[in-house]
Formats: sequence, structure tokens, C-alpha cells
Amino acid sequence: DAIGTWQVPMNDGSWLDAPGLRLLRHVPPADEVSVVGERTRDQRDAEGRKRAIDLTEGTMETPRKRSRVDDVETRVAKARSLCASEVDARAHELMEEAVREFIAKKVDGAELERRREAAREQAEKEHPPLSALDKAFAAYTAAAAAEQAAEAKREAAEATLEAALHALEKKGEAGPSGVKAEA
Repeated sequence: DAIGTWQVPMNDGSWLDAPGLRLLRHVPPADEVSVVGERTRDQRDAEGRKRAIDLTEGTMETPRKRSRVDDVETRVAKARSLCASEVDARAHELMEEAVREFIAKKVDGAELERRREAAREQAEKEHPPLSALDKAFAAYTAAAAAEQAAEAKREAAEATLEAALHALEKKGEAGPSGVKAEA
């Protein structure tokens, strides 16, 4: 147990008695600490995803497919961010005249905002790697949407087929050869 008069340091370097302070618990340091393993955040996240509950129950999309789509979207966002400084610099160049006109009160704030958006779009279109990325991603998302639409049509056709089969099968059970037994 630690007993005695407690003191606290002051900003001027002196010590002040603090009789009201009490030591609630003293834990002696361990003699030896050993690290038995280490995991990165990505490893912990991956482990958590293995045991995750799928909240999108009822969808035909597999976790692997969903993961691939999420991965592509993340990669596209990261790639777009790599181009941001070059696109921003070009947008600033394109905005110089609009800002001069705004300061000279030739255009209002709404027009300046419209021109800012147009400058950003033009800067993105003028950046070849970003334009190629946007075009490829648009094609990818269109193909993914078409795939989802085709899957929905297949599911609807399957439901219609099941209903037709069920209606015929209800009339009488056929044997293995497909011939209905006579009564």
C-alpha cells in the first residue's frame, strides 16, 4: 500500500500538498509482457465479414458477387480521387473569367454556381484517364443493371412456370413414365 502525503506539481515548478487525494488502486507492473499474435484492422474486418448475417435476405445476389461490386465501386472511387487535384486545377482555370464577372457584378451567385458546376464537368471530360474511367464504369453499371433485369425476368418466368406446373400436377399425380393411372 502507498501511504504518505500526496503532492501535486504546480506550473511554476513548486509542489502543493494535496491531502484530499487518495490512491484507489495500485496495480504493480507485470514483470514480463509477451505478444502472442497481432492482426491488422483489415484482418479483423475480414474475420467479422465471414460471420456476418446477410440482411439482404431474399435477393439472388451472392455475397461474392456483392463483394465484387462493392470492391469495384471502392476502386473506382479511389481512382477518381487520384485525379482530383488535376481536375480541380483545371476547373479553377476555367472559373477565372466567371469569378471576374461575378466580382464585376455581371453575374449573380446562382449563375456563378452554374458555371462552377459546368467548369467541373468540363475539367473532368478533359482529363483523359478520368474520362476513360467514367466511360468504362458507365458501361459496367449498365451491364450490371441489365444482368439484374434479366435475373428478375428469369425469376418471374420461373414463378409463372411453377404456377402452371402446380395447376396441372394438382389434377392428378402421374407415374414415373408420366402416364396417369386409371381409376
